[in-house]
Amino acid sequence: MKNILIMGIGRAGKTTLSKMIKEKYNCYNLIHSDSLKWAMIRAKGQEGYYRENVDKQKEFEHGIYFQRTLLELYNSLIGKDKNKYGYILESGQLHPKIVKEMIDFEQTLVLCLGLGSLMPEDMVEQCIKYDTKESWTYGLNRDYLLEHAKDWYSCNEMLKLECTKYGIKYIDTSKNREKILVEILNNISCITN
Repeated sequence: MKNILIMGIGRAGKTTLSKMIKEKYNCYNLIHSDSLKWAMIRAKGQEGYYRENVDKQKEFEHGIYFQRTLLELYNSLIGKDKNKYGYILESGQLHPKIVKEMIDFEQTLVLCLGLGSLMPEDMVEQCIKYDTKESWTYGLNRDYLLEHAKDWYSCNEMLKLECTKYGIKYIDTSKNREKILVEILNNISCITN
């Protein structure tokens, strides 16, 4: 059974897809990178600081140290998986270059979910459409979301280029997201059996 790494930008369906895979193949262990991020922040006693200073939080989670720590943990878990249940890592913080350096693509299916050619304003609409109470963006006003969407746009453009460069499959979920996620799930079933 292959391990699965799902990377990409916010509102592209990473968490939804990881849950779909986990539901279909309940033998997988699921890791959300945000869980490790907050564990590291809480261990330093800085949760309040990072919740108040979102820019610093983003700087931390997109930094090399966090990305490498996350992938080291993932690789360690895979290496100790004697029962071969498999792991799913879902992360919005990873850069394709670091993934290519640290992940064995023979053992792990790597997918990047993105929002194609959506502009920041359209990304805000996508965000609102798929918001849930668990989403950090839930209930935030459009102007605030638009400021973040400008960063999402830049990240999305980088991912489109860098994924191609490093041999990572970039999947546009901006249109017919539900259908695309089901297609991905069906394709995954071909490689996990």
